[in-house]
Amino acid sequence: MVLSLFLSFLRLMWILPKMLWQFAGMKRAIKRGKRKFKKALVKNGFPKELAEELANDYAILDEMLSFEGILKLVKTSWRTERNIPAFLKVR
Repeated sequence: MVLSLFLSFLRLMWILPKMLWQFAGMKRAIKRGKRKFKKALVKNGFPKELAEELANDYAILDEMLSFEGILKLVKTSWRTERNIPAFLKVR
């Protein structure tokens, strides 16, 4: 009993850093794409303010992967009958 609990804890300590590293990589890729999208809009003649607003509007995945977005998904999934997460609506 205690051994299986200890092994489960070790497995969690092995998996958790890997998951956090992958999560950080996803966030980095999303932010890089958002910067490049904004830079391309400005290069093609859009005003900086409009390019910033468009880049924020199309960065829905960045909102979903934020701490607040994950908490929102978890809270809405607890309220549903089948415990299925409710995803953010596309604007």
